[in-house]
Amino acid sequence: MRKTQMVTDRELEIMKVLWARGRASVREVQEDLNKMAGPVAYSTVQTLLNIMEEKKGLVRHVVEGRTFVYIPKKTSERTIGELTRRFVDRVFDGALDRVMVALLGSKSPTPEELDRLREMIDEARNQAPKSADDTAGSRDTK
Repeated sequence: MRKTQMVTDRELEIMKVLWARGRASVREVQEDLNKMAGPVAYSTVQTLLNIMEEKKGLVRHVVEGRTFVYIPKKTSERTIGELTRRFVDRVFDGALDRVMVALLGSKSPTPEELDRLREMIDEARNQAPKSADDTAGSRDTK
């Protein structure tokens, strides 16, 4: 099984088109990209889809008549999760606190976003397995 590699901005735009549509021909992807991101040549989209299939394993294709129709291999949630983990590991050496410092330093969160972050941290804390120190400490309290 191949690791999900980092994707370029244009490849991510293509993936968003495919996730939204479920499946699309090169022409359909090109038309959607032209609407959302500006002009892009048909041959460029075709080349990128070939790379995304053959080298990165992000998409697969089926042939309908004479048309190649591309389908994402994974859901957006799974792909984004894999890309995020890889990014955090490569850029921040896996340190989530450093990621959060960088994110909070780049954009001030709204009060609603801060509330949601607190909820997510509380959920993660409740789901995290107890460490050996936590369980030992609770037994030794007399």
